[in-house]
Amino acid sequence: MNPWLSTNSSIQKIASIWAAAARPEIACNYAAIASTLVSSGGYANVELVDELSLITRQATGTQSHDVADRIIEQVAGVHVWPRPKDASDQVIQAVLTMAEMAPQNATEAMLAVQMIAANDAALLFLRRATADGQTVEGSDGNVLRATRLMRLFIEQLGAMAKLKGKTGQQKVVVEHVHVHSGGQAVVGTVASPNQEQEK
Repeated sequence: MNPWLSTNSSIQKIASIWAAAARPEIACNYAAIASTLVSSGGYANVELVDELSLITRQATGTQSHDVADRIIEQVAGVHVWPRPKDASDQVIQAVLTMAEMAPQNATEAMLAVQMIAANDAALLFLRRATADGQTVEGSDGNVLRATRLMRLFIEQLGAMAKLKGKTGQQKVVVEHVHVHSGGQAVVGTVASPNQEQEK
């Protein structure tokens, strides 16, 4: 878990202000938030805006405020089941979910958004498949959609592992080779005829 997640109270505070912004559909747009983050003295709370910027950039693994905004907005929009209670909960869940995915760059962050979307949609279709009064055809259709999304999620998981460099590469070490009379042994890299033709 990322160490900055201990700032959950700050995330909640920021998210509640974000939800109360004049235009909540703009998600984490800092200019709009700054205009609504007014302290008792009537000045925008720049520290809170900076903290929001830092938190979202850390959670998304990005360097840009705008990219982090966009990614958090996308994640907030793809949480379909269970749907967050309100706009404040939506952004809190988006930031915390991205933090758990721990992307290190924008590419990993974009893939993480896709993974979150596929997972949530798959679970939604599974829930619909078992809903009271569901027809057999409806149940089958929802299970089929869920299955496709779960397969997609597994493929995305493999892609994420490759991006993070966590894929296992098999290495075979031959320690003893016995070559008997009349036999032959080759030392070095051996390519099949097909591999030679491809070059």
